[in-house]
Amino acid sequence: MSNHRIVPSTDRPYVISIAGLDPSAGAGLLSDMKTFEAHRVYGFGVCTAMTIQTDTAFLKNDWLEREQILAQLQPFLDKFPIRVVKIGLIKDLETLLAVCDCLISFDSEIKIVLDPILTASAGHNFNDWTSDSAVFKDVLKRLYLITPNYLELQTLIGADQEGQKDIKAVARICLKWSMDCAVLLKGGHHPLTPGTDYFFDKNERLEFSPGSPAVYPKHGSGCVLSSAITAQLALGNSLQKSCLFGKQYIEKFLNSNTSLLGDHNS
Repeated sequence: MSNHRIVPSTDRPYVISIAGLDPSAGAGLLSDMKTFEAHRVYGFGVCTAMTIQTDTAFLKNDWLEREQILAQLQPFLDKFPIRVVKIGLIKDLETLLAVCDCLISFDSEIKIVLDPILTASAGHNFNDWTSDSAVFKDVLKRLYLITPNYLELQTLIGADQEGQKDIKAVARICLKWSMDCAVLLKGGHHPLTPGTDYFFDKNERLEFSPGSPAVYPKHGSGCVLSSAITAQLALGNSLQKSCLFGKQYIEKFLNSNTSLLGDHNS
């Protein structure tokens, strides 16, 4: 850990979001900052991509290179005691691995939460993380939590759709696949148990049932959930409680209005 960090200037814990810039503020950095503020943690933002999109349409994406991302990140690590980092949209596995290594080199105890964004809700494909399984496994070794939905899980580990319907089979796949990294399997796309999330680590499997019978879909809901969990971890809660509190927060967010852009203050 760097010994050049200053005494915090706020009583809030510090976190970092490493993600893309969505001008609609529904997803990515701007959405994460809203979520952090709602949880009363101080969030820093490191940009990985400049997107042109709205809540319903994705038009263009320009990636920032590894060196640009690390250059933004390093001053925060030098100056502030960062407890937890959330990573969202990022160019490729090699860039992701370099960012994780940078974080761990500063503090081996830092907690990294990865929201694996492979496609935009409007249909744009960002990443193919199945092309190099060795690099992906190296990434998983460095993570504290990964938060895929069922469709992302199917892509990442090649589980067939029938296998995904059996939660015990999914649990076995997750634990074999993730190694030391915990998995929060989001249930929004599951055909049989929509809205039920499942938490897996080496020691336990938890089921988080939906607290609301119906919700209104939101652009960037996965970003909000992962950043809410990041904030809860920074506040000192356990991983399991952070996932539960994150689910409670995202349901409130989803029900804040009927549009695709949610309200964090409702």
